Amino acid sequence: MSSTAPDLWLDWCAVTGTPIDRRDQTTLDQFVRQASPSRALLDALLPVAEDLAAPAWPAALRGDATSLERLVRHGTARIADPNSHWVARLRLRRLLFAAVLLAPTGHGGLGLTRTRALGLTPRALQDLRPRIRRTEDEASCPACAVWSWLDVIGTNSSWTHRAVRALGHRRDDPDDQTHRHQRDDPSPGWLDWPDHPGLLPATDQWGYVDRYASMHSSSLSVVVRTMTTMIDAPTVLDHPVDPGSKKPVRRITPEEEAAILARADELNTRIARILSEYQ
Repeated sequence: MSSTAPDLWLDWCAVTGTPIDRRDQTTLDQFVRQASPSRALLDALLPVAEDLAAPAWPAALRGDATSLERLVRHGTARIADPNSHWVARLRLRRLLFAAVLLAPTGHGGLGLTRTRALGLTPRALQDLRPRIRRTEDEASCPACAVWSWLDVIGTNSSWTHRAVRALGHRRDDPDDQTHRHQRDDPSPGWLDWPDHPGLLPATDQWGYVDRYASMHSSSLSVVVRTMTTMIDAPTVLDHPVDPGSKKPVRRITPEEEAAILARADELNTRIARILSEYQ
């Protein structure tokens, strides 16, 4: 490692006898406990700390180098389905964004751990975005999936819930001329997404996106399990809705069920934390 590493990291390594280029998750967790580094300092260590083995990626998808693209294609098809509820569309966009963060670099993702993904800052993401795969097919393009989620959190950063809901109703229709990731960054206000503290925030049953914190790690685990379920599900076909037909029966999709369970986990965690304060 060069001497451009943060001084706190160099000092801690000298005191503990840790090689300065050892940046595995166990070492970094020990560094956090003992030295209490800032988030900015951890972000500075991120490029080397990146785990190329992608430990959070579902084991069932590791052997398929096309798994991330297939997952993005399935998610894009569900987002384009006119019968998809707008809240489900928001969660699907978040799921695809999470998939890009966690997928192996050989699959086109960033290979981050759960901890790194949940703590990822906008500045760190900007540095990592050039590594994300771009494909000729926009419907399966990981970089386009990232763009669409940044559009959501940018809107959520300083606009109203009504604006987020309107965005949830919108489908990501592929463009024959320009991919989404080739457009300017989503900026409904003044480049709002870089000001959003958490890039993987919780989303409740009414479509409210948490503006101040990332989702709980247990909720991200549910999202990861949903990835495996969704990639094996039949592809959704985008059929036009017949105005004269009866309204289809509303059914809970696997993604929505997972999101409901994730929300329950978050509430249970918060209740447990509140109760512990009064013991």
